[in-house]
Amino acid sequence: MPTSSDVARDAHRLFRAADLGSTLVGTLEGFGRVAREELETVAIDVDRRSRPYLLRYDIEGREVDEVRLSGDHRRALDRLYASGVATGPVEGRHDWAFSFALLHEVADVGLACSATVTMATIFEFTKYADPGLRERFGPPLLAGGGRAQGATWATEAQGGSDLGANLTVAREGAGGRWALTGEKYFCSNVGAGFALLTARPEGAPEGTRGIRLFFAPAQRPDGRPNWRVRRLKEKLGTVSVPTGEVSLDGTEAYRLGPTEAGVLPVMEMLNVSRVANAVGSAAVLHRAFELARDHARRRFAFGRPIAGHPLLAADLATLAVEADAASLLAFDAVHLFDRVGNERPRYSADYHRLRLATHAAKLVCAEAAVRGTELALEVVGGPGYLEEFPVAKLARDAHVTPIWEGGANLQALDAREAIERYHPEASWREEARRVAAEAEGVVSEFLTGRLAALEAPGGEADAKAVLRAWAELRQGTLLAERARRGPDRSERAGAVVELFVLLREDRPGSGLPGRLVEAALGRAP
Repeated sequence: MPTSSDVARDAHRLFRAADLGSTLVGTLEGFGRVAREELETVAIDVDRRSRPYLLRYDIEGREVDEVRLSGDHRRALDRLYASGVATGPVEGRHDWAFSFALLHEVADVGLACSATVTMATIFEFTKYADPGLRERFGPPLLAGGGRAQGATWATEAQGGSDLGANLTVAREGAGGRWALTGEKYFCSNVGAGFALLTARPEGAPEGTRGIRLFFAPAQRPDGRPNWRVRRLKEKLGTVSVPTGEVSLDGTEAYRLGPTEAGVLPVMEMLNVSRVANAVGSAAVLHRAFELARDHARRRFAFGRPIAGHPLLAADLATLAVEADAASLLAFDAVHLFDRVGNERPRYSADYHRLRLATHAAKLVCAEAAVRGTELALEVVGGPGYLEEFPVAKLARDAHVTPIWEGGANLQALDAREAIERYHPEASWREEARRVAAEAEGVVSEFLTGRLAALEAPGGEADAKAVLRAWAELRQGTLLAERARRGPDRSERAGAVVELFVLLREDRPGSGLPGRLVEAALGRAP
């Protein structure tokens, strides 16, 4: 059965028409072992026994808020950043596709969130910071680990996903400095040393058009805290990333992006996190499948391992198929981001295709992670519902992925706006037609049927259904392409795309064919 690393390699070959190379494959597989043997163990321990906490103390008459992590938690983050997931250049430049492939190995959504917001901070800082700002803050930000982490704080209590309702004000000072005043409500990685924040400069337009992106260190030049952490939040899951509420009272900050760019740098920041959300959701699906499969091989019922019972084998195959489909859709966005993410306004047609790919992957992969972890719980049965078994934590963590960076409604409406204005779906349509013409049987019928159904755009109330349909069309196209072009595991790849289609068609009275189930699970039919 392929590993998470194998899927990332398949995606690289599919989107770049080239192998990763032995050095990068070794790095990816080595980090995959670290993720399973070290990071996951620490994340489970943090979830159960050593949660982050907020410590307040007084230094020479001034109050300091410090987010404390256990020693193992700090070392796990250092190990994570040592992989290069957020900071490591490959062959002279930052290879974001490989960074996201490393992130795909991390099956803990909380640790992945810390890496994600650090990636987003580094991305926007290196893209827009002026030379003076780079010289001052670049070295500590790019060091990785410890306090050299980033964070992205946009959410306010009264606004949520509606950035235009944000009340944080930015007042311009001397030397490129700005002073930010307001409250941020949902601040992930709250102990970070640097943050990207949204605020409205005085005199800027109302609504989203007036929002700008700012960069701020956690400390002022004299060592005083640059913001106050009001409290840490108790959450359903993702305990390994501390989340809190932050008060800004004259927070010293620096604007990123030219005036004429408006709110677009903020949207670029969200693109990084949405792509990472899709990658992390796919990773959770893979881990849920692995845990359910391993349990099903060991657990006996009615005289044989439960993995040998046809209905349960079909459940395992469903998990395997959904994990592959989610990973390919996520890496479709990853490779587009790697190619065009560094563009500045005005964007190319490929950048708007990235927007569509990002919205589709974020929505569909997050929803699949929730469904998949629930199915894994059912496969494992009673033990899976116990906190001592890792699937329970995976399920709790997965439930945040549809919420982070805007829920399904927001993703669907933003995608609809992009389609109406820039028509980025045209390339998906052309590729699907070509693949449908080359495919056979149910795969060709599925792609042709989806294309016909998507001829009518639908109204605003149909936006989610339409985006899901585009995502499934894209997933079917990518899975069929992998089956046709991938030199490895071609029999399994063919079974996966057929099963994907059958699962989407949901034909009453026809179970999943045993030969396809066996092939999808990597077993001889």
